[in-house]
Amino acid sequence: MQIICFGDSLTKGYGAKDDKGYTYYLQQMVDCPVVNLGVNGNTSEDGLRRIDTVLKYVSKAKSIVIVEFGANDFFRQIPLSQTKRNMEQIVDKLIDAGATVAVVSPEDTELNDIYRLLKSLAERKKVRFIDGILNEIWNRRELFFDTVHPNSEGYKLVAEKIYKKLQIF
Repeated sequence: MQIICFGDSLTKGYGAKDDKGYTYYLQQMVDCPVVNLGVNGNTSEDGLRRIDTVLKYVSKAKSIVIVEFGANDFFRQIPLSQTKRNMEQIVDKLIDAGATVAVVSPEDTELNDIYRLLKSLAERKKVRFIDGILNEIWNRRELFFDTVHPNSEGYKLVAEKIYKKLQIF
């Protein structure tokens, strides 16, 4: 068993000191490898282009794949219809490869359209939905490196939320 974290800068851990993003802390909480496949600045389209890399990991071991895209699509004003298509293809390819999939929403009040899109996708594809990983810390600005990315202390709380949601797998 392994956990593959596939996403953008929130997955990569941008803003974390000493690379202590959420994947670092998640690794401390679980008894299996955690693979960080986050890339700063990625959109869902970039994720779709990188899906073959993820599938190579999935083919080697039973995998839970945490998929976290959407915020950069929003910031770059990519049409929701395009984000939806990209995310559907990503999730379909992961399911077809035998992965257990969890779709993550970064935050659900400022990014409401992305939140609804991802929640609906998870329901339709019958995969786990982890809502608003930044929700509990969003108003605690001391937990942020900048206006969007947590610092290491913030990422630790994000990891705890994800870990709790993974307990049901």
